[in-house]
Amino acid sequence: MLTLLHADDALLVIDKPAGLLAVPGRGDDKRDSAWTQVLQRYPDARVAHRLDMATSGLMAFGRGVAAQRALSMAFERREVHKAYVAVVAGRVADA
Repeated sequence: MLTLLHADDALLVIDKPAGLLAVPGRGDDKRDSAWTQVLQRYPDARVAHRLDMATSGLMAFGRGVAAQRALSMAFERREVHKAYVAVVAGRVADA
């Protein structure tokens, strides 16, 4: 099950683990996703952005069409600030 970090009338934020699709893919083996899991508890949840399957991190959902549109527009206008952190093992060679 996903970790829910925030829920109010307009917004949901979850911690998506690596290895889980953000939205369902094609085929029976790709039905499970962050969105399908969120929909079980919040049927009004709408996807505002995606993360790659191999990427873990925070994922935001709008509650309803209007909230999803506002959130998607904020991503499109680059009003949402994102940070990516890579975790590596071993030593990175000097350039």
